[in-house]
Amino acid sequence: MNFRLDLNVIDVQQNESRFALVLHNLSETNIEHWQLTFSVSRFVLPTSVSHGTLKQVGSLCTFESGQPLNANDHLYVEFSHRTKPFSLHDEGIADACLLVTTSTGVQAIPVETTTINLGAQSPEREPLSLPEPKDINLIPQPKAMVVKSGRFAIADDCAIASDDEDAKSAALWLSEELSDHLRRDISVKQEGQIRLKKDESLAPSKYRLSVSLNAIVITASDKNGFSYGVATLLQLLPVHASHRHYAGFAIPCVEIEDHPRFGYRGMMLDCARHFHPLRRVKDLINQLARLKFNHFHWHLTDDEGWRIQIDAYPELTEIGAWRGPFETIEPQYTSLSKIHGGFYTKDDIRDVIAYAALRGITVIPEIDIPGHCRAAIKSLPHLLVEEADTSVYRSIQNFTDNILNPGIEGTYTFLEAVFDEVCELFPSPFIHVGADEVPDNVWTESPSCQALMKEKGYADSKDLQGHLLRHVEKHLEAKGRKMLGWEEVVFGDKVSKNTLVFTWVNEQSGLDCIRNGYDIVLQPGQETYLDMAQDFSADEPGTDWAAKIPLEKAYHYEPFSHSDTTQNDFEKVKGIQCALWCEMTNTQSRFEYMIFPRLFAIAEVCWSAKEQRDWADFQARLSGQLQYLDRLGINYRR
Repeated sequence: MNFRLDLNVIDVQQNESRFALVLHNLSETNIEHWQLTFSVSRFVLPTSVSHGTLKQVGSLCTFESGQPLNANDHLYVEFSHRTKPFSLHDEGIADACLLVTTSTGVQAIPVETTTINLGAQSPEREPLSLPEPKDINLIPQPKAMVVKSGRFAIADDCAIASDDEDAKSAALWLSEELSDHLRRDISVKQEGQIRLKKDESLAPSKYRLSVSLNAIVITASDKNGFSYGVATLLQLLPVHASHRHYAGFAIPCVEIEDHPRFGYRGMMLDCARHFHPLRRVKDLINQLARLKFNHFHWHLTDDEGWRIQIDAYPELTEIGAWRGPFETIEPQYTSLSKIHGGFYTKDDIRDVIAYAALRGITVIPEIDIPGHCRAAIKSLPHLLVEEADTSVYRSIQNFTDNILNPGIEGTYTFLEAVFDEVCELFPSPFIHVGADEVPDNVWTESPSCQALMKEKGYADSKDLQGHLLRHVEKHLEAKGRKMLGWEEVVFGDKVSKNTLVFTWVNEQSGLDCIRNGYDIVLQPGQETYLDMAQDFSADEPGTDWAAKIPLEKAYHYEPFSHSDTTQNDFEKVKGIQCALWCEMTNTQSRFEYMIFPRLFAIAEVCWSAKEQRDWADFQARLSGQLQYLDRLGINYRR
């Protein structure tokens, strides 16, 4: 490239750091009229910039010096972040681009970025060191397992038989997986050596798996139990099975009885910050099913992108699904010199829902409101903007125009139309509405909001947020749906106690919600966020605003182990969820690296009883599971 950008730490204080930015013109051409755009993870203090002007929208900074950038010369500028010291290279500049104006228009020129110089040494990256695999490497650990002598050999005429409608989906999933594994057809028929049998005496979600010399039998009383039995059977398949030698393909004889610890076991995937192709999403869902997760939480909208087709407002995907240097929505994070984006059509979403349902997974859509709505607002300003609102605020992600206005009619028209289509598309009994990170000072200068506050006797912005969310909750209730939200959904004390709260800030916030009468799902950033770095080296991909989460820490997460909770408190914990936020996850390789192998650890935390979990035993079983990932070519952290 003809241009290079360096970032160096030059001063570090406890809560403020100063940086030197150096832009090199390595070409033989003088640049007269130019702007430098670059993305950073933190807010640049405007008054700290040594010269020139710098504006920031989200992660995108735009710098102008007002001076030419001559050939073989450089520009030097300093600025500060009011933040804790950086410890990871990922906290540097993610991407950069020059916007050069000539007589023919504006050209976007990519700029090479170098690794941030943190000004300090960091530890070496710790490799993943595991013992030899066990003979049987099931994750999560089943409740009870007896290993018997012998193996069940899959013969040429092997088939799958099911005697109940509740077993149908699981049988079809097993057929797909076995056929793919063996590279030949293993069909669902009237009779077969692999049988799925109904037993009404078993508790919901419980299953039994019996592998003998002559048959495999999965017994359950409901769809969930059959799905979990199939998931266990799939993990018993030999990793190195070859279609050339399927006659010798065999499964160890075992007797397993099993059921989950928590009823809700989920993973959230952020597809708004970076768009993930359909195949990537479906492959993840298949891995979740193998590990007995039962909910896929799909984060479809945010400031940086709107990813779901809404027929009532085609602008949401025509405008809101795309960002770039010449788009309505500016670039963010990566790909600053070109367009990034995409969205899921309704047919795409139906495909994902059907794919997940076959594997016993409920797909929960999230439409994040009233914050994190910049993509929607930029797409529909005629509906969602109150021109007289002069409120000044800044969200935690550095946006000043990303909050829906609860005082104008257009907001409710928009929300009802969107959620009507979402409810029609998704069979899930749950709809997630986000509700997080609405900043202070929002709506303070909105005439419509101030009038609403006066009419209702509201005291502050939290009351207004609660007013809007209660409206949405009632709308969803009328459609037979339960509203879910991040822990801020309870702000303003307007939503009902039927709302299921997902707590992310820390466990204490979860305990506060419990004692305020809410059921919760735990998703603490310090334990379950897969975008957190997995090691203490500066080279480790990820962020660490919540914590660094090595594999061992993820495995040892035990809800409220350091809190004074009662049995009644704990009964309001409906489950655990992990999450992959994707500000910096934009490739298949990084996607896999951030998820694996920690997903195995969290799967066992969600499923297996506390007294059954053993770190040393888990490591041996994980060693065997990594051979399966190797077979698929998955780029897990090694």
